[in-house]
Amino acid sequence: GDPEGEQLHARDREEQIGGGVAGRVAAVLGYYRPLAGLVQIRLHDTPLYNSIYRFDDEMIVNVHVYGLLAAYTPVMHIRRLDGAYFNTYLESFERVWASARPLDGGEG
Repeated sequence: GDPEGEQLHARDREEQIGGGVAGRVAAVLGYYRPLAGLVQIRLHDTPLYNSIYRFDDEMIVNVHVYGLLAAYTPVMHIRRLDGAYFNTYLESFERVWASARPLDGGEG
């Protein structure tokens, strides 16, 4: 997410944690920033339906629930076997990625 974007601020209001969502993202970006020349890092301002972590033909999907911190919501481990669920989340990820902007305005 984009710590300056409206969607993280909306999520923060839903979870009632007083700015913590954008603050956590900003803190994580501080750790990721040195990797910016090695990996692509992008920021998006789309609604946070879930968090997707992809590793080749496997992914972890943290399903977000209105009003709850992600740490208290279900997590799915999905493998690309027949492609049905995997491709659904992959297509979602790719749509968000295409609309995201590169970190610090660099190449994405």
